[in-house]
Amino acid sequence: MSFLKRLFGTPKITIQGMDIGELMQQAQQGQQAQTTDIGQLMAQATANMEALTGQKAEPRAQLVKKTNCHTCGAAKTLAPKTAYVYCDFCGSLTDYDFQKACENPQSAMPGPAYEQLIHETNADAQLARRTRDKEAFLAIQRRLFDRWVDLCPNAVSPRAKQDERYRKELVEYMAQTATINEFDETYQQYAAKVAEQVKGIAWEGMYPRVTARGDTFWPLYETVSQQLEHSYSILRPAGVLDLHPDGAPESLQRRMTMSMFCQGWLPTLGPADSEKMVERAGLKGEYSVLEPVETSTRHCGGCGGDLQSLPGSKVMLCEDCGTKIDVSSPEVNCKNCAGMISFPVGVNRLQCPYCKSEAQRMSW
Repeated sequence: MSFLKRLFGTPKITIQGMDIGELMQQAQQGQQAQTTDIGQLMAQATANMEALTGQKAEPRAQLVKKTNCHTCGAAKTLAPKTAYVYCDFCGSLTDYDFQKACENPQSAMPGPAYEQLIHETNADAQLARRTRDKEAFLAIQRRLFDRWVDLCPNAVSPRAKQDERYRKELVEYMAQTATINEFDETYQQYAAKVAEQVKGIAWEGMYPRVTARGDTFWPLYETVSQQLEHSYSILRPAGVLDLHPDGAPESLQRRMTMSMFCQGWLPTLGPADSEKMVERAGLKGEYSVLEPVETSTRHCGGCGGDLQSLPGSKVMLCEDCGTKIDVSSPEVNCKNCAGMISFPVGVNRLQCPYCKSEAQRMSW
């Protein structure tokens, strides 16, 4: 059972219907296949993405998605390390790179440890549903999402790695989303319809490239789109969209949600349906070749990693540790080891990331 079952508030249905393992189990049964190799599925997903973008896997790191920051308006110039695209100038979350997310489709799969936690909490969750105890259900969701962030760091913003406040707010945002969806009757009606349509998926082709037949997949896509639309119609007035810890606008939150759906189904679709799905979901995007630009090397005060800062940049996010770094102020030499340090935003005293001694800067 994937974390999406938790996010969208139902114990047996994800927003995309099922996780990859369950989908391929159906494919196996339909084609009397012996065993499905997940590695082969991921290879198929990579091949689909290459067909969509015209780019081979290796050059993807040399592309940058064309996007402008919704906070300061700056154009994205530096290539991101993760699917979470942060502004090079103010550090705001400004976009979500679906192509980057598909480089590691398994990053959202938490594995046996998470499955065990779901099993342990299942009885309590079922009781909360039957008694309409939203607070009890919400508490369970907080526990589940908190564990999921631990187990799948590549599936969330790098800010969740060390920023405890951000992590707590992210868990709350996801838990509230799952709870509101779970206790909404219309949403659950959509979920039931999704379940039936997933069961009705017809599979074609020869193992190991068994794919979902388009005429049975697209009704499912339409239902999921309607389910998502309804979800946002109830999350918006409840104030849940405002809980996003990056302050992401609704349009960005929608793209991120649809990306989860598309990532789950991409390995099961043929190239034509893959392209159509990504296009309709608004995830195709435009990419430009990464051009050489003038940068200054800064050193993250959180982990010591190198950052490449553009002229005029004020805040950058370290994508290795998730710390927001003040790059508008001069770097400071550690008095003990002489290492260069750029301090996190709003921090004037820290533990040197190189020698662990105390370092400080003057208040600016």
